[in-house]
Amino acid sequence: MAAKKGLIPSHVKKKEFTHPNLEHSLIQAIERIEDIRKPSQFFRHSLTSVIFMVLVAQVCGAKDWPQTVVMCEGMKEWLAKYVDMSEGIPCERTFKNLFNTLKPESMEGLLIQTADLVRDRVLNEIVNFDGQTERGTKDKAYNINGIHLLSAWSTDNQICLGQIKVDDKSNEITAMPMLMEMLDLKGTIITADALNTQKAIVEKAKEVGADYLFPVKGNQETLLQEVTSAFDQLEKDQKKAKEQWEYAILKSREHRDSKRLERLLNEGPNECGAVFCESIEKGHGRIEIRSCITLSTKDLPSQSEWKGLKTIAKISRERKKGEKIEKETVYYIGSISQEANLVAEVARSQWGIENGLHWRMDVIFGQDRSRYRDRNGARDLAICRKLALNMLQKETSLKKGIATKQAAAIANPIYREKVLKNLF
Repeated sequence: MAAKKGLIPSHVKKKEFTHPNLEHSLIQAIERIEDIRKPSQFFRHSLTSVIFMVLVAQVCGAKDWPQTVVMCEGMKEWLAKYVDMSEGIPCERTFKNLFNTLKPESMEGLLIQTADLVRDRVLNEIVNFDGQTERGTKDKAYNINGIHLLSAWSTDNQICLGQIKVDDKSNEITAMPMLMEMLDLKGTIITADALNTQKAIVEKAKEVGADYLFPVKGNQETLLQEVTSAFDQLEKDQKKAKEQWEYAILKSREHRDSKRLERLLNEGPNECGAVFCESIEKGHGRIEIRSCITLSTKDLPSQSEWKGLKTIAKISRERKKGEKIEKETVYYIGSISQEANLVAEVARSQWGIENGLHWRMDVIFGQDRSRYRDRNGARDLAICRKLALNMLQKETSLKKGIATKQAAAIANPIYREKVLKNLF
């Protein structure tokens, strides 16, 4: 007689798996992921083994499930040194079905745990937040948008610290505080694009013990007007101060007061509380001049509304290539010091997540070309890509790019071991 629907027959027991290298920190972290599958006589493959295989395949450059299966078949004996391979390599359908049922929150926790294992904590570590849409998950036939993932990127460590999915009916503004809460951000400096220049996000940054530097654009119209007005007034004050300085020099020369003249020339005109820095970069037939001016926010009308606000900044960029000249000015607010060099460095670092993470996900890992559209599965696989990137980034014995390291990993078991050792 058949068992009642929903009940597991008494003779069906959950299969026990034995992993040869259970002391490895990565395997221990994977073991903590809940396997929600019910015991069944068809229950053959360990969840830990499957996740480990997918991760190693990503390290080796697998772009889809067929490549994952082929790669794992080729290194089956090597994989058996780490995880239970008694049932061999799963088929494409098994890989896909298991990833579709995995809880993305558990995989996101795995990314955060492993990132902490390889992350070097440095003073004023810069952490960039930015979102990316997986274009391959968009389905026009069913009017389904692509999955939008918000990631945190450590500029100093060059690794992804965490990921969270932005709700389909929301945006990054609500997702960012949630991701910040999940990460250890104490002592860091947070950056994001102008969309996330929000009072709630600023408050969350201070709550988790971080500083911030955010651009100010049209979405914060009142704040932008106050900041631009402050720098317009600075320009007027500096012009007046320069005129007074030039007049004082003229009088010192008339009176032959050499000591006063020397002091005035050494001091220069009054900067009216501003701090300035400039850099010039040449390359690829282009000259780029960047300047940064910072001011204290003590006279800013809405200072009290933005928690921890200390500094406003005006960063100008001028690019010259042949006869073509491009100019751009962006304003910032921050809780960091008024040191112009620091502000300029942090502001420029926001582009690091585009080149270091988003570009690599699309071009090297083939994320945009993937047509894997299951919402859970695609989100879980994106985490595996970021885990693989972190491991390859932290392997420094081979002084090559990520794609070359992937080629070395698939061809050389010894190098594959080196990549994994980053997580011991």
